[in-house]
Amino acid sequence: MADVWALLQGIGAGAGMVALGIQAGVGWRRRHAPRDVDGLRQLLDTAYSHVLPIASRPVNGSASLDLVENDAAVMAVIDMPRYAGRLKDPVLASAVREAGLKYHLAFALGSNLNRPYSERDRTLIDRQNQAAQEAMDAIRRAVDRLDQIERRLRP
Repeated sequence: MADVWALLQGIGAGAGMVALGIQAGVGWRRRHAPRDVDGLRQLLDTAYSHVLPIASRPVNGSASLDLVENDAAVMAVIDMPRYAGRLKDPVLASAVREAGLKYHLAFALGSNLNRPYSERDRTLIDRQNQAAQEAMDAIRRAVDRLDQIERRLRP
């Protein structure tokens, strides 16, 4: 009877170690995944929708007053660099941070374009267009990395 009990305890201990190993593996995979994937996707989509008009108007540039029609969305996008600091995945965090900083730059340059078209400085328009293109590239990198993370989590 004692031998059977020892055997059962050994099997139970082995099963417990296997369960802990599986749990640790799943936890390690999820550690670098953002908690709110859909929220991050929505934030990236909002940022993309803001910089797309800037990049598509390279002749006139976009005044920052054109970007603030939805204050809540603008404030969320402006907070992207700080939000990136909370992401565990270094590639995703870097892309989100860069997208946020380039968005800031495009928005700041747009504040200097809050005047009639004839008075706008061409170099500021070019720099704003370049910042918008770089923001779009960073957003694409962040979305691609988010897709990779989701595929890894949900095979």
